[in-house]
Parts: sequence; structure tokens; C-alpha cells
Amino acid sequence: MRTGRALAVLALAAASALCVAIVEYRIRRTGDAYYRFLVWNLILAWVPFALALLASELARRRVDVFVVLLVALWLLFFPNAPYILTDFIHLNENAVAPVWYDALMLSAFAWTALLLGFASLVLVQAVIRRALGPAWGWAGVIGALALASLGVYIGRFIRFNSWDALLHPRSVAHVVRAQLEAETPKMAAALVALTGFLFVGYVVVYALAGLRLELGREDSRRLGRR
Repeated sequence: MRTGRALAVLALAAASALCVAIVEYRIRRTGDAYYRFLVWNLILAWVPFALALLASELARRRVDVFVVLLVALWLLFFPNAPYILTDFIHLNENAVAPVWYDALMLSAFAWTALLLGFASLVLVQAVIRRALGPAWGWAGVIGALALASLGVYIGRFIRFNSWDALLHPRSVAHVVRAQLEAETPKMAAALVALTGFLFVGYVVVYALAGLRLELGREDSRRLGRR
């Protein structure tokens, strides 16, 4: 299990390094550093993954108050992972680089960030499943994805981020409540669409991970018979 986690971390780190290389190559070739903000957004996508790893490790011994606190912090920063999906609004045909290159670059960042988010969700689901059972684990998945969709909407359209919510919770809650009350139909449509997309994507990743485990068990049984 620890080997699998180490491989996942290395794979995600390699994907992140490739993303950074792509954007830095663009900057060096064009002299335009506009898209460097993607690197910061990707760093923020690593935060929930790191929190989930720590919570998962501590939950191996017991699920205590500290684990619950880590999961709460994870939930606060989790929207940073799918948020990069909305960065496609910056794609511009009149940019100094070919549009296909910028589209590929944005796709690489979005895909890597989404995998970071899904990997962290797998870990948190396992923590909830261990403490409360499988049904609550999946309920936590749906709730987390719905709240993440809300967080993405708040970040993109109301322009608050996780740090604002952590440092100024009352002010953020007041502004967000007023804004959401004024945009209820628009918000509802966006949340349903994004939550559905994220849930389907997560189920696919979860199923593929389960397939890998099943194939690994079959290989182990075959080796054991020899």
C-alpha cells in the first residue's frame, strides 16, 4: 500500500513538473509570462492532496480530533483542484503563442490538478469508510464534490479563495450569501453541471483504480500457485 502511495506521489510530481516545463518553455520562447499564474494554481491543488495524505496516515492508527480537523481543512482547500478547469476562459486566439499550444498547456494543468483532487478524494473516502462505513464514504464523496463545485463557482465568479475563507470567514460568508441569493438560477445550473461532471470523472478514476487492484490480486494468486 505504501509503495502504491509513493508511486502515485511520484507520478503526480512528474506530471506537475511537465506542466511547469510547458509553461516555462512558452515564457522563454515568447517573453510573455501571462500564464505563470497556472503554476501557483497547481501548487494550490497540491494542498488538499498533502492534507489527505497526512489524514490518511494518521487514520491508520485511529480517527481522532486531529484527523477530523485535517479533513475539514482538506474540504476547504479541495476546490482548488477542480478550479483550474475554469482557467480555459483565458484561452485567447490572439495570444503570442499558437492556440493549440496554449490549449494543450491548459489541458495539462487542468488534468494534473483534477487527478490531484481525485487522488485526495480517494484517500478521504477511505478515512470516512474506515470510520463510518462504505455508504457514508460515498455520501462524503458526493457532498465533497458538491461543495467543491460551490467553491469553484465562488472562486471564479465572486473572486474569493480558500485563504480568504480561512482568514476572514465572516466577511466572506456575508458577501457570498448576498451574491448567491442574487444569482440563484445561474448558480444552481452551474453547480449541478459541475458536480455531475466531477462525480462521473471520479467514478471512472475510482473504477480504474479498482481494476488495477483486482489485476494485482490475480497476478499474486497465479504466482502463489507456481
